[in-house]
Amino acid sequence: MIRKGRFALKNSKEYELISYHRQYYLKSNNILDLENGFIAFRGNKNEFIKKICLTDLDDAYEVFPYAILKSYRFSVEATNVSTGMVTLVTSNPFVQKQIDVRPYRIGEYIIELPFREVIIQEERIPILGFENIPSMPFGQIRIL
Repeated sequence: MIRKGRFALKNSKEYELISYHRQYYLKSNNILDLENGFIAFRGNKNEFIKKICLTDLDDAYEVFPYAILKSYRFSVEATNVSTGMVTLVTSNPFVQKQIDVRPYRIGEYIIELPFREVIIQEERIPILGFENIPSMPFGQIRIL
């Protein structure tokens, strides 16, 4: 699974972190979290949220998935499970000389590759006051 966005740790368990009107919520897909104070999210039976204070969290960070192709870093723009493809984007103009990329938005280049040809890694950037607290190391994901 390729993750992108904000996440938080509470009691050593990772949740997606969402905010709305300056209030923070943990988001879960685990029905067992209903026993821990979560409620159905917008009436959805498969998504649950819990209002939290930042002081209740063990850690908070933003996850940025990326891949390295021929020494160039690309951001993961999108994934398509049905086609088995991952779309990568970079703003490095020198990549055109080494990799068969297409122009994308202004100053950006795009390439689409099968999952099996790419090793997706993730970078975790601490957020919301957790910048000076040692965080879990970023990981490497292999999609098969």
